[in-house]
Amino acid sequence: MKTGFVAISIVLIMSVVLVGIILTTALLGIGEAQTGLAHANGEIELNLVEGCMEQALIKIWNSASYSGETLGSCIITVNNVSGTYTVTVTSSNTAFRRTVQTTLTRTSQINLLSWTEI
Repeated sequence: MKTGFVAISIVLIMSVVLVGIILTTALLGIGEAQTGLAHANGEIELNLVEGCMEQALIKIWNSASYSGETLGSCIITVNNVSGTYTVTVTSSNTAFRRTVQTTLTRTSQINLLSWTEI
């Protein structure tokens, strides 16, 4: 009789351990998938913001008085101090907000002094 009790106890303990391992592995997989999706969405948002920055540079090239705008889901702000422009583009998506800032001068051409993600 004791032999059966020990065998059932071992099977139950091993089952609990196995279920714990399976559950942990599944939760880790879900966490990794969520992290990967967040990273991909952040990269998409960065590409959008960089595209809006390029659009802002074209508008500055066409008009020295360009002061910014909201373009789709991008908020563009332009500060011109003595011919040195600081252009900041921020996405309006609060979950994956990205911001890019450039400093430039506008003479016969656009001279980028810096382009950074902040």
